[in-house]
Amino acid sequence: MWKFNSIAGAFCIMIAVQVSLCSLLPIPDTNRTMCAETLLELHRQVCPAHKYPYLVIIQLSNEELVDTVLLRIISDDSYTYIVSVFPIYLTSANQYHSCMLMVIDSLDDFKIVDSVEDGVKLIYFYPRTMYVMVKNVPIQSVQRAIRMGYEVVYGSGISVDIYRKNWFSNHTTKLDPRSPGVPDETRDMYGYKIIMYHNEVMRQVLSFDAYFVEQVASKRNATVVQTAELSNRINVMPVIAVEGLRADLLIPAFGTVFKGVFVPRAKPKPIVSILIDPFDGYVWITYLMLVLVMTVTISMFGKILGNLHFVEIAVELVMICLAGPSRPYGGDFENRIITLFCVMGIVLMSSYQSLVISFMSYVRYDPEINTLAEIHERCLFPDNRFASVFNFKTYPNGTRPGLDKQCMMIGARDNEKQTALMNSYVYNAKDVQVRKNYLNYLVTNFRMADAKFFEYIFCFGVVPLFQELFVFYSRVVFESGIYEYYYNNKTGAVWQYEHKTFVDEEVRVRDMLLLWYAYSGGMLLSILCFVLETVVKKEFK
Repeated sequence: MWKFNSIAGAFCIMIAVQVSLCSLLPIPDTNRTMCAETLLELHRQVCPAHKYPYLVIIQLSNEELVDTVLLRIISDDSYTYIVSVFPIYLTSANQYHSCMLMVIDSLDDFKIVDSVEDGVKLIYFYPRTMYVMVKNVPIQSVQRAIRMGYEVVYGSGISVDIYRKNWFSNHTTKLDPRSPGVPDETRDMYGYKIIMYHNEVMRQVLSFDAYFVEQVASKRNATVVQTAELSNRINVMPVIAVEGLRADLLIPAFGTVFKGVFVPRAKPKPIVSILIDPFDGYVWITYLMLVLVMTVTISMFGKILGNLHFVEIAVELVMICLAGPSRPYGGDFENRIITLFCVMGIVLMSSYQSLVISFMSYVRYDPEINTLAEIHERCLFPDNRFASVFNFKTYPNGTRPGLDKQCMMIGARDNEKQTALMNSYVYNAKDVQVRKNYLNYLVTNFRMADAKFFEYIFCFGVVPLFQELFVFYSRVVFESGIYEYYYNNKTGAVWQYEHKTFVDEEVRVRDMLLLWYAYSGGMLLSILCFVLETVVKKEFK
């Protein structure tokens, strides 16, 4: 399919008058079929259709041979063809996902390549009479263009030659036109310096990223230069936040990145809470329903207890569960049902006491904040862009809502430990003691909620020249589990937060007062029950 690009605004087409250095040379007598087949086979190997579905053809030569060759190439419907007779400054969408075939007959035609990135696949098709000039021309832009592509040089007879100048060694290799195997130039990079962006936070915390790049470089005879300055010389860059970035520069790697929420840690419950926590609400409701049903049953069918008031029967059943029967009972029905109730009371109170004793071994805590609904309900965020996106509750900037309400949303990597370490270096990367104090404050008062936002696979930003290389090795790391093994076996300070226990706490005088409070409360409850029972008995006599 032919697509003639003539809209200058869309493709930024620049129409120029070409000054050809070879336009008056005679047209060579070349085997056109062989030339077309050689060019097509090279094109298939350099630009396989599943990776480069678009082929941009720049036809800047008017020779009759060119028309014959191009007709043969575009007959292959595996690609989408964009053919133009004018220079095209490729859009970014085509720039990284296309292959460009340039049919030229002048050195000036190489100027088009100035607007093309290094990763674009290029094939040059020009007559042999130009080869000596191309090889010896001192113009830097022409030499850069030659390093970026493959040269298909046609001459008289059946002469077709293919040349490739290695990007890393600057050595020119001649390929066999009958079987133009495309070599993998990254197998030996001849000491090439891979520029990696790696700031202080990444270098100290996310050390595996640099380790991975160094291992890749060592396998391919290259070196790594780390820098904390952003520039157009950078080849590899770990990406912490992928939103808003161009997908064509990213390759998936290992681990995950996301927006995490640090929420306040749950506060410990008072020690008295252990009297309620062993049984949940359903158990207490079931027990009260059982007492109510038995009270109604005994009041209707009981022989001795059935003569008492409804409230007296209910109080007696509670007393039976706590300390055994306190009133006489009789009759076949009452004997059976009270006996079963006493056995149930023994089991219930024994399990209750056991749970209370076991709960004394650690401090009871309030529920943690984990879900999005809980974050909306119980958190306050600084008044910023993230809070407005998720419609979170906010507090005015410059104020402090308190540690029990304040929450923070920060960029996270893999897990809570990695994220906390990263955040401590962001807070202060120079002073070790300040960083430790901040980390201790963060871990003691905050934890990461289970809810995550904008979660992605961790990616590297890699220039197109090295993308296939890094995709291969990142898959190796992912499938082998080296990433998890590296961090699990990396030595470091143990800072994980642990819940306090009553055993660890020092018993003080005020703690012993709780026993007196419990004793006094029990005495008051007993007196109240005795008075209530006496009043009810006198009332119904």
